[in-house]
Amino acid sequence: MGKRGSFSRAFGSLLAVATALSGGVAGAAGRSGLACAAADDVAPVRDIDAALTEAGAVTTARDRPRARALYLAVLVRDPLDEEAAVGLARTDAADGCFVLAKDGARAVLSRSPSNVDARAVLADVLVQERRFADARDQLEEGLRHAPLSVELLARHARLAAWGGDARTAQRDLDEAARIAPLDPEIAEARDRVLVGLARFGQRVQIFPSGYDDLVTTDAAVMQRFGTWRFELGTTVMGRYGAARETRSGPQKTTIVDGRPSLGIWKHFANGSYLGGSVGVSAPGVTLPLLALGVGSFVPLGRLAGLHLSTAYWRYAGDRDVSILSPALVVTPADRVEVSARYWMTGVRVRERNIGAVVVSSAGARVTYRFDGRTSAAVDYTYGLQLERNPLATELSSLRSHIVTLIGQRLVERRLGLDLALSLERRENIRTGTSAIGPAIEVGVSTRW
Repeated sequence: MGKRGSFSRAFGSLLAVATALSGGVAGAAGRSGLACAAADDVAPVRDIDAALTEAGAVTTARDRPRARALYLAVLVRDPLDEEAAVGLARTDAADGCFVLAKDGARAVLSRSPSNVDARAVLADVLVQERRFADARDQLEEGLRHAPLSVELLARHARLAAWGGDARTAQRDLDEAARIAPLDPEIAEARDRVLVGLARFGQRVQIFPSGYDDLVTTDAAVMQRFGTWRFELGTTVMGRYGAARETRSGPQKTTIVDGRPSLGIWKHFANGSYLGGSVGVSAPGVTLPLLALGVGSFVPLGRLAGLHLSTAYWRYAGDRDVSILSPALVVTPADRVEVSARYWMTGVRVRERNIGAVVVSSAGARVTYRFDGRTSAAVDYTYGLQLERNPLATELSSLRSHIVTLIGQRLVERRLGLDLALSLERRENIRTGTSAIGPAIEVGVSTRW
């Protein structure tokens, strides 16, 4: 590692380039070639160390021409100075001059295959160019020459995690933690990578007299095998207290539904994934009798991604529900994530022989991650509340405003807690009646 090489810079750089997918290459290709040649006029270098220190301290695009000039001046004095050559390649990469950056890094590696900084620059550029297999090969070659390089281990782990191979990422990060046990970014990365997860959650929602109170119990297990992710879950929902017509007249009733579900997802090297799930319920009154879903995620440039899901729910008695839901996720800052969701829901009541009623719903969420173990979010949703509607035949008439505060805390690497507090205002747009239903959900999870 060179004089200015640090794991913090390496992992931060990798975090950025690993998400620079569809927008990164196009943006670089469209830049002016002037940036690649821009270099300030500098006097001949007398103190090489001082020149390298000044060039390495550059953090803004405005100052990169001077950094480039300093590196070139050092190389005039000593064409074999590897730190200057790597610094120049890193500067070229930052300006989108990928050909120059690769040529510079490869020139250094041809003389010094164990140069970690040059290998890291080359791998970063290959990721920018979406050549994920080539980037992985370069990192693995680098680790053969420098097996104790935290910088290369972190990059290899991030690339593996990005492609869905959590076990490889976990192995690399465990090795990096053994080498650098006090590095906080390694510790945070380890907390965010998991091969498996088991969670148990309990949710209670209380409504005024005349409406059902809802109690929901969820249990789920997730396990990764290579780039495949499997999810097995079960949901039990009970509705208590509302009066319904019976043969003996109106009586308070209790309805309990149970639904096991199975989901299978495939992750790809570019960070996208695709999969589906199926769930069946009995007796299928509160929950859908049959729930089928297909979902995908595709990265969009450096800071965004698109989720797209579709579902078909069949309820006992009289309803079919079809859902199409895109969601845009944006990361405007390192610890902030903003998502916007939309649902187009079609409800068809079979027994009444009427056409489908199409309803739009929307929501937004802002999440702030304090560190690798603690996060908080605020969520707002307006529209059709499918899973917890009080009556099957009233789905198309009900609208809900729901505000939710969410907190998650990883107590230690293998134990997590989550808490959600929400307030729902449910209204009938036909009659004008409304009800307020506060809810609390508590979950505990273990991970490996």
